[in-house]
Amino acid sequence: MNKVIVAPSGGGLPAAIGIVRLSGADTFSVLDRIFKAKCRKNAAGRQKNRLYYGTLLAQNGKTLDLCMAVCFHAPNSYTGEDMAELYCHGSSAVVSAAIDSAIDAGARFAEPGEFTRRAFLNGKLDLTQAEATADLIHSTSLLAAQAAASQLSGSVRGEITRLRGQLSGLLAHFYAVCDYSDEDIEPFEYQNAADTLQDVALRLRALKDGYERGSAIKNGIPVAVIGRPNAGKSSLFNALAGFDRAIVTSEAGTTRDVIEEQINLSGALFRLLDTAGIRQAEGLAESMGIERSRSAAKDAKAVICVFDGSQTLTEEDYDALSLVPENIPGCAVINKLDLGINSETEQKLKELNIANIFTISAKTGEGLEALTKWLTELIPSAEGVLITSPRQASLLSSAADACALARQSALEGLTADAFLSDAERALNDLGKITGDTAQADIAGEIFSRFCVGK
Repeated sequence: MNKVIVAPSGGGLPAAIGIVRLSGADTFSVLDRIFKAKCRKNAAGRQKNRLYYGTLLAQNGKTLDLCMAVCFHAPNSYTGEDMAELYCHGSSAVVSAAIDSAIDAGARFAEPGEFTRRAFLNGKLDLTQAEATADLIHSTSLLAAQAAASQLSGSVRGEITRLRGQLSGLLAHFYAVCDYSDEDIEPFEYQNAADTLQDVALRLRALKDGYERGSAIKNGIPVAVIGRPNAGKSSLFNALAGFDRAIVTSEAGTTRDVIEEQINLSGALFRLLDTAGIRQAEGLAESMGIERSRSAAKDAKAVICVFDGSQTLTEEDYDALSLVPENIPGCAVINKLDLGINSETEQKLKELNIANIFTISAKTGEGLEALTKWLTELIPSAEGVLITSPRQASLLSSAADACALARQSALEGLTADAFLSDAERALNDLGKITGDTAQADIAGEIFSRFCVGK
């Protein structure tokens, strides 16, 4: 693991600045071969965490760039090893040549996520923070970035560490009483153990139940836009997206598949799903599209049902409305305000006791503000410790189940083996969340999500 690794760590090139990162025991020796500071001090002799101006050399020894370099000394670096970064001009040719020079000087090209893997192996962060790092890199909304930043600062780790401490303390007390029965140790009370296990299980389930909120913040809130053909679904979809994403024509059945577009509202990500019009299909392709519309409505976290306000309601309108699941938020959008609204259509929709009805013109944008306000009210709370990883959610559920079984064994006075087996399984599951008991293949899968250079 001590081999020096090198990779580009900046954004897409070309750019104003290109970043080349190195890490490993011989980092400073490699850096001295490719970078000559104007102050003429070698890397080990320069002040740590301070930028130095100098000359970057190509493999042939000629000047490649005039740039800056900084050294980070172990263990006070991102990876816990000696590290260095070069800040050169952001040309792909310069960055590539700098990496070639470093490899020629003894480094090797880093694998995806290898810098963060080394940080994990060197105890600079745990698996929850490693996953949060990947989430932060890939975040597509303000709330997602803030949730990842909270995890990176240790919100999940702190809670899991506290719960593990309760379990390990319980087990340590049990073993101490068994192994040192002649010592003056407070007796092990199974009722007290059952109470502790119940408290831990309840907290674990509360954390796991927050996964749905965390997943919506991280991955976006899917909102299906449904309705009969030519009700204006695609026009509304385009208006919310801010550009002509879906094809809009007067011909019925234009949309044959589910089209997705992401939008940001109040710092949260929404995944809009434009669907095929609900009607009696006129061909196999349209039939498949309508079936996908039904699935989209079923799987969404919210549904917008669009109606042509200039016409009376039809059986197809009622069929579309029936697709809105009762257990998720839904609203009716009476579209085409610019053509004039049919009062009978508006009255019939109100008679159906639909909680949220909006009258808009997708063409002119009139009325959209109220609809977008309703959408922002669907944003889940980002308060508390948020779980955004399905891996963590699964382990939390498993640990909670194990605590419940251990509690039951304690209350029923079963043999110690039954109680201990489940309590230790819960402890092991929580260790997998942070990486204290995680297997190498699990850690490898997590770091494979990272880009090269992180």
